[in-house]
Amino acid sequence: MPRTLIRNAQIVTMDDAIGDIARGDILVEDGTIRRIGSTIEAGDADVIDASNMVALPGMIEAHNCVWQTVLRGYVPNLWAGTYFPNLLPLRTKFAAEDNYNATYVGAYETMSYGATTLVDYCHNVRGPGFAEASLAALRETGIRHVFTHSFMNAAPDLFAGDDHRYRYAEDIYRAFHDPDSLTTINFGIESFGAKDCERQIAFARRFNAPSCIHVNDANDIAQLAKRNLLGSDLLAIHGNLITNDELAMMAEADMPLCFTPSADVQGTPADVVRRARDRGVRVVFGSDVPCHVAADTLGQLRAMFYVQGYLDGAMERSFSSVTTRRPTVRPGMPLLTPRDLLRSATIEAAKVFGLDDRIGSLTPGKRADILLVNKGPFGDSIDPDACAHVLLQTSPRDIDTVIVDGQVRMAAGVLKGFDAERAKALMAESRARILGGVIPVE
Repeated sequence: MPRTLIRNAQIVTMDDAIGDIARGDILVEDGTIRRIGSTIEAGDADVIDASNMVALPGMIEAHNCVWQTVLRGYVPNLWAGTYFPNLLPLRTKFAAEDNYNATYVGAYETMSYGATTLVDYCHNVRGPGFAEASLAALRETGIRHVFTHSFMNAAPDLFAGDDHRYRYAEDIYRAFHDPDSLTTINFGIESFGAKDCERQIAFARRFNAPSCIHVNDANDIAQLAKRNLLGSDLLAIHGNLITNDELAMMAEADMPLCFTPSADVQGTPADVVRRARDRGVRVVFGSDVPCHVAADTLGQLRAMFYVQGYLDGAMERSFSSVTTRRPTVRPGMPLLTPRDLLRSATIEAAKVFGLDDRIGSLTPGKRADILLVNKGPFGDSIDPDACAHVLLQTSPRDIDTVIVDGQVRMAAGVLKGFDAERAKALMAESRARILGGVIPVE
């Protein structure tokens, strides 16, 4: 691997022992962050001039159903209620090649928005070959990935029976899970009430593999708790209707929550993030469904910043005498700062997925997953907090460089290895097969 020296960056390490560095260098060797400091000499290293950039850990896209990328924009309005009756049944039209096509495009798209790790929730493993196709595309793009092999798939499927389905999941885990590589395997559990929910949790725990479960109803967490199924290895997805008592159960079990802002604020109660954090539940964020929104992790964090600010103000007005335009700032109000949100997408997400010994912070000895964000042509912020500048003063056009495991995957805003014409052809091929050339009007 080449040696790379990132020079003169404003560095946000997300390592509490190191902190921020107003101007410094990062030396990468053999895919590892070797040194961080001022004026590092690195001889023949490839030099990236980052004098107008913020360097921070690559972001972690914590929940994305990448198989839907070939159906981009199919459900622009989640309020219409067409996702479940119209979108999900289309899985029966997919061939394994469509998983590959979608994942090739979706993984590159995710990197283009500054994420170096993609948690691919694949509930389109309809039969043998589907998981391999998704994994082949993930590996080809070079993004670090947590492939979440889900049991929540369309029925009837292409397996010979339940035993075949579980053997296949085990084969995928044994063949591909490698913590020393870019590939780790997690499992997606069917929602509570499905006949195999408990069996699937036990299956994942047999391999010490983290898993996740969609929680869309009140009392699901309480029912899981009754069966002693909660744990730090089980991630709740969405959770809009989780009660405060259930959140206390989650906190006691150190069970985290993944909230997907663009989907989870569309006509739904969105106050669970504050309620969760107030009770000690760790919260991470994902983009969720490409049929609705682009895989823009930073965009999700921005949306959460503004939505939470609105909710915080509404809550203060409900419980205190507020006569001013905005309530008075106090500890915990507002809940989220730009740094909180970027931290949730880096080191905190790395902890949730058991990757914090390798990624999530710019720490010497960790793998070099690094994001460089250009401060843009219009000037730096007066406020010295680089997190505020990245979240509030930049846009996707400012994502300059993406480095995964020491390899430069995007430079000067251009993805390496991505073939736009091929991507268009793959999308067209899959849409013709799935939709028959006809795109219904929602």
